Amino acid sequence: AVVSTQSTGCPPLKNEHALRTMNFLHSAAHQAPTISTATNMNAGLVRLKEKHTARLTPDLKRSMCSKCKVVLVPGNTARVRVRSKGGNQFRVVSCVVCGLSKRYMVGEQQLKIEQCPFFHNT
Repeated sequence: AVVSTQSTGCPPLKNEHALRTMNFLHSAAHQAPTISTATNMNAGLVRLKEKHTARLTPDLKRSMCSKCKVVLVPGNTARVRVRSKGGNQFRVVSCVVCGLSKRYMVGEQQLKIEQCPFFHNT
């Protein structure tokens, strides 16, 4: 599922057509023949998300660059590294197109934080 409304506290989408369109754009972007086509589809997905005040699932947010909206494919458009800092391990995903880097916690530390009652996915 592309849009998460149950666990985030957002009201469910009233427009079923928008939900179907966002799901289509997500699947089509991953199968697009060129990077520019996939980028345009992801940009359209983000525009629909903002228009209908929907939240994307964390997996979907991590599969596209938040700066240039390109689909992140490890080894093709993304460089993925595992780094350690202060006893914690992080997965560092860098976009090859624009250079943006994101860090995501890996392992048991991530599970402990997600189980905390004050943890909110935004």
